[in-house]
Order: sequence, then C-alpha cells, then structure tokens
Amino acid sequence: MIEALSSCRHMLEINEKKVPAIRIDTSLDKYDNIVLFPEKLAKANEQLKKSGFPKLPTRSTSANK
Repeated sequence: MIEALSSCRHMLEINEKKVPAIRIDTSLDKYDNIVLFPEKLAKANEQLKKSGFPKLPTRSTSANK
C-alpha cells in the first residue's frame, strides 16, 4: 500500500512539472535514414498501392481563419 502511494505521488510530481516522463536516446539518430526491414517496407508499400490511404475529413477553410 505504501509503495502504491509513493508511486502515485511520484506521478503527480511529474504531472505538475509539465515535462515529458521519457528520455529520448539520441544515439539512435544514426538509424534515421536507414531502412532496417526492407522486405516489410516493400510489403507495406504494396498494400498502400492496392488500398490507398484512408480518406480523412478535410478541415473547412473558415475554421483556419
């Protein structure tokens, strides 16, 4: 019970600080422009060619003004 209260208190402190609760590992930036799974990428692209992207509702231009 005490552990649960401590955990809850910790989450409340994080929420009050308004900072992300995650850390981004910048050492992974070396993979930005590398395709790690070319077969899966080819399969996904083929599926998108067949079915296309889903139709999303468009925003009215009056909402942007």
